[in-house]
Amino acid sequence: MKSRDLERRVTLHQLRILVTVVESGGFTRAGEVLALTQPAISHQVQALARAIGHPLFQPGRGTPELTPVGRALYERARRILALVGETGETIEELVGLRAGSLSVAGDTTVGIYVLPDALAGFRRHHPGVELQLDVLNRHQVRDRLLCGEADLGVVGRPFEADLFCAEPLLENTLLCLSAPDHPLAAQEPLQPARLLDGPLLLREPGSGTRESAEAILRQHGVEPVAAMQLASNGALKRAVARGLGVTVLSVYAARLEIELGLLRPLRVEGFPVRRTWHVVWPRERILSPAARAFRAYLHETEWRASLPTPLGSD
Repeated sequence: MKSRDLERRVTLHQLRILVTVVESGGFTRAGEVLALTQPAISHQVQALARAIGHPLFQPGRGTPELTPVGRALYERARRILALVGETGETIEELVGLRAGSLSVAGDTTVGIYVLPDALAGFRRHHPGVELQLDVLNRHQVRDRLLCGEADLGVVGRPFEADLFCAEPLLENTLLCLSAPDHPLAAQEPLQPARLLDGPLLLREPGSGTRESAEAILRQHGVEPVAAMQLASNGALKRAVARGLGVTVLSVYAARLEIELGLLRPLRVEGFPVRRTWHVVWPRERILSPAARAFRAYLHETEWRASLPTPLGSD
């Protein structure tokens, strides 16, 4: 008999009755265990035998004795029912967030300075969920989401509306920064074009921070030309603190350096600029229970209390 024929003819209910008859020692006792009448038990066993095409029990025995085919079916029925039970428990654990996994991809700044706080708070409520955070540039976040390697992403500017859902998460303030003794600091207030005299240092292409900085400067009629580009906020801050130039960064990335006096906000027309980080995910994907729970948790106030207080330049 082909496996597809078995799929159509045999039910889990019949397999459970077979296992119960064998393990309880008879049809009458199986009926008591399953709250069914003895004729109903006999009828289901006969229907199962017809579906298999072979007798399952030896005839004329006081205690049911399995035929070789019945023994093979019983042994596999036990494994099938155990797997069904295990599957049900796994689903309950996933839905109840006692297990499961969550992968988040964050644009560099939000991934370093914001998302660890949110994930730490989420872990306290759901310690059984396995967490993964990837800190990437904006383009890499998009790729991870589309190929299914990340459940949720957090970026500054949402991706294409036809491919991704997006909802606002947190305000992000962008500042112009320099070393305390940079020559431009003595010439404030500045027009945006003067940043090019810094010279202007920016993150690498594909960075959300760079895209925001370029968009802001172009709004003021300035074509941003980076004298140097660096692939991390840490390298960028160190280069600016050493007097190599000026830059545009999130207050979340520069808070500590500002407090320590290593960097200072420059007073530049149009700055500070307030942007918003967004939670994003592919429209075609059904979010896992863990991803849905984390998305909801991101909008709670509990974890935000640990974030740094934004600083301004005005």
